[in-house]
Amino acid sequence: MFIFSLPPVFAFTDLLIAEYFIALLVLIFILMNYSVPAIDSAWVEHKKKNSYELLKSCWEGQASLWKAFWPFFIFANLAFVYIDYRIDNVSYTISSWRTVHVMMFFPCVWWITAVWKCSVNTSHRYFSGCARSLTLFFMIDFCLRLLLSYQYPQILFDCRLLLLELGDCY
Repeated sequence: MFIFSLPPVFAFTDLLIAEYFIALLVLIFILMNYSVPAIDSAWVEHKKKNSYELLKSCWEGQASLWKAFWPFFIFANLAFVYIDYRIDNVSYTISSWRTVHVMMFFPCVWWITAVWKCSVNTSHRYFSGCARSLTLFFMIDFCLRLLLSYQYPQILFDCRLLLLELGDCY
């Protein structure tokens, strides 16, 4: 998260100032930790028989926070690292990169909703605040990636090699 999106934004654009952006992230983290609802101490997790029941219980807010947060967080970040690796090696086009982001959008919405609903199902309130903060950071990173691909594609993509999609670069 932010590994591939922030350095180009700071280095090649005047959109963000690093110190202000870091202060914004810290402020979001602090606000999320203070705004987390109280932990439900009476909550008991029921055993799920299959993955469908687990996904459904995450969506309904009946799963533990770690089951709602960690699997998709790891999957989404690995997917983004992979597509970033592919554009570094000039083996992905702009439309391929955008297609992966479009395919990841609705699962990301599901994940954020599930994490926010399940945030009371943990042992410490701090974990809820961290999980909620990371979901917001993830969406900020997602938006920065889309901004880079639409407004500044020449930063990420070698437009000289993309003859079929030259119009996307300018």
